[in-house]
Amino acid sequence: VDGERAYDTIDYITSNYNNRWCASASLHEGGQNYEIAAEAMAEDMREMGFDFVEVTRYEDDPDQLNVVGYNWGRTNPDEYIVVGGHFDIPYVFTPPGGGTNEGANDDTSGSTVSLEMAQALATMEFDHTVVAALWACEEEGLLGSLAYVEHLPENVSVKAYMNFDMVALNYPIVPPPGYGPYELSISIAGANEERMNRMIDWVGTTIEDDLAYEWTNSNRIFWQIAESCASDHCAFFSAGYPTFNFFSPGGEISFWQEWHSPSDTLEFMTLKAGGQPEMA
Repeated sequence: VDGERAYDTIDYITSNYNNRWCASASLHEGGQNYEIAAEAMAEDMREMGFDFVEVTRYEDDPDQLNVVGYNWGRTNPDEYIVVGGHFDIPYVFTPPGGGTNEGANDDTSGSTVSLEMAQALATMEFDHTVVAALWACEEEGLLGSLAYVEHLPENVSVKAYMNFDMVALNYPIVPPPGYGPYELSISIAGANEERMNRMIDWVGTTIEDDLAYEWTNSNRIFWQIAESCASDHCAFFSAGYPTFNFFSPGGEISFWQEWHSPSDTLEFMTLKAGGQPEMA
């Protein structure tokens, strides 16, 4: 994975596929924009080398156009490990900020992380099936991910789901004057206590050792065992599947400046990170 390529991806998405409001144009304008963007992302994922890529079109819920890539497991194909973030953005009049056109942080950032992981995962070999997803209609109430879980084949189970929602401002960014500190919360839910503790230990070791994480006042990680329905992980842990939710909105001032607001742009987000190299 590569930060500079990820920056190019989020720049590409926010430059070419804005107004990605929920796929249902009957609710508000923008459904066509979302569908065009979803089909483009599906084609990008096919080029990554996934065994199968689909834009979901459920007969009983046709507006949930999730973009999903599958790398089939070699020994346990019916057990999925899933990464994802929502691809829709807050539509016009969405409180508290009145909606956005780019949705750079909420949640083009999470979509970008999912795509960056996807290009690495697509051609590797795994025992379990690895799935990368961009969810529809999260801003309408997690509709896309809920539809996906509801339509899983009867023989399929999810070993773990990792969700990325508003993850642009994060370690090791050092905020410029007037911004930050930027906080990252990692919430774990949907498993028994023993397994949740094991999951925290696993992720904690990875972050502290592999990423050489160093705690500072401007880069703080908070660990939680919490069942919060604030994003698409809720669709999975409500069905009993273990989940991780990664969320780094920034400090209170940074968060409220952009949440569901026209100011949620890549330009503003990059400014708050201290420039493109810091964001990358």
